[in-house]
Amino acid sequence: IDLPRLDIVLRGEYGNQLEKTQRRLTEGEMLFIPARAANLAVSDKPVMLLSLVFAPSWLGLLFYENRTASLLRPTRRIELPHLQRGEGEAMLTALTHLSRSPQEQNIIQPLVLSLLHLCRNVVNTPPDICRPRTEFLYHSICNWVQDNYAQPLNRESVAQFFNITANHLSRLFTQHGTMSFVEYVRWVRMAKARIMLQKYHLPINEVALRCGYQDSDYFCRLFRRQFGLTPGDYSARFQ
Repeated sequence: IDLPRLDIVLRGEYGNQLEKTQRRLTEGEMLFIPARAANLAVSDKPVMLLSLVFAPSWLGLLFYENRTASLLRPTRRIELPHLQRGEGEAMLTALTHLSRSPQEQNIIQPLVLSLLHLCRNVVNTPPDICRPRTEFLYHSICNWVQDNYAQPLNRESVAQFFNITANHLSRLFTQHGTMSFVEYVRWVRMAKARIMLQKYHLPINEVALRCGYQDSDYFCRLFRRQFGLTPGDYSARFQ
């Protein structure tokens, strides 16, 4: 599972095929599954599940029922535009850390209830005050790049993360932006590099690495092309 999710038992009970000792969940009980964690729902009794999936740009509602289909495939899927930042992101981060200590229920349960309250607000948001999905997705990708600029980024990997094609990603930047995706990533990284050079006395190769560039010579060429100075000359102005 690439994204964090919250499984809620609406009816019946189910267990985890990957963990035989796990207690079966019954109606009204919930299971938080961190991103990239494994969980294979299974039940030999009738069960209905609701999985809340927390993506960077949308909230997913996936309904499962083993009377009509396998628990491996949802019987219904709904995606609601929602930028996963701020309080929601903080709650997901906290629950991910607490998943290693499931005995801390006095902390986990209030967090889960707060997360459910946030989800209810998303579901109840009138469609007419929501941004168009393509615009919302574009801004979500921009915000995500600003948070992850130090990682190796390319069109294909980012598109895969947002569950769209690389061509779709390019169209989003053409329709809603003022530069291409590659240019935007470079613009974000150069802006971050300039701040680092102003505030911190770091070696140039360290600044390059922190901005997502393994090759410091390539980083220096890009920086000089954009600002007219080498990173070293720019940093010297703030010594």
